[in-house]
Amino acid sequence: MAAQKLMCSCCGKAQAFSQFYKSESLFNAATGKLTVCKMCLQTEYKKDPENLTHVQNILRMIDRPFIYDIWIASIDEAKTKSKNGDANVFGVYMKNIGMKDFISKNWSDSEYDFEEEQEHTKKMLLAKSDENVTQEDIDEFIQFWGRGLSIEDYLWLQNEYIDFTNRYECDSKGMELLINQICLTMLDIRKRRENGEKVDQQQKTLQDLLGSSNLKPVQESGASGVEQETFGTLIKKYENERPIPEPEHRWKDPDKIGKYIKVFFLGHLSRMLGIKNDYSNEYWDEMKKHTVEEPVDEEEDEVNENGLIQ
Repeated sequence: MAAQKLMCSCCGKAQAFSQFYKSESLFNAATGKLTVCKMCLQTEYKKDPENLTHVQNILRMIDRPFIYDIWIASIDEAKTKSKNGDANVFGVYMKNIGMKDFISKNWSDSEYDFEEEQEHTKKMLLAKSDENVTQEDIDEFIQFWGRGLSIEDYLWLQNEYIDFTNRYECDSKGMELLINQICLTMLDIRKRRENGEKVDQQQKTLQDLLGSSNLKPVQESGASGVEQETFGTLIKKYENERPIPEPEHRWKDPDKIGKYIKVFFLGHLSRMLGIKNDYSNEYWDEMKKHTVEEPVDEEEDEVNENGLIQ
């Protein structure tokens, strides 16, 4: 008699029961197994293995719990068992939650440690980053864009946001929120296209957001472009949002106005008040250049303390 097989609802292949994880869900009561095979779950997990949100989405879809402590323990266990460096973390986790104490639990029984989870996410993002990204940058990315994105996504979003704010005036919280949502929608469209999915609804959302923020090309009276701003407005914007870097040495003080102020105003004021600092030192150095000393004749007869010529 041929061994009974079960068809995977994902890949559509009929496979042995051993290729499916156990399930005590009422919706799987007929077979006692999940409807998605182990291989398909593993393939989905490997798309973004270090993203906990991605892992949680998989578990939510198969109605299995996410228990943070068991997940961390499974990472260590998988690394210990790994021989070639390819740790099967998801497989170890599914084994662990398949034990008698957890087999009857479903997604609603999930247990989180948000602080530990957030710290874990930050460490993973830093480990995967090839850019000069610091811990503070990661904190700002998560605060502004939300959790659950890869470091590449965060950097892409940040670059797009900077590009928008450089081209258009962003002087209100509402405008900032709209540009934030525009960038997120653009990222969603980008990812869906990479996966060959339709983007009609996302494009409509993007058009609505662009219309709300007056950033459509046809809306010439909308948000002012950078080229329409005055020079003074641009300087104010750059000083407030993107500080101007140190100039080259040849451009620091070409007309010597800065030196005059430091030497003859600040330096002289410091001398009058008896303050010793860099300004007063510069003042005295400059004064020495313009000080005339009385010439001394080396052959002149010297007179001793008694008034006698030596």
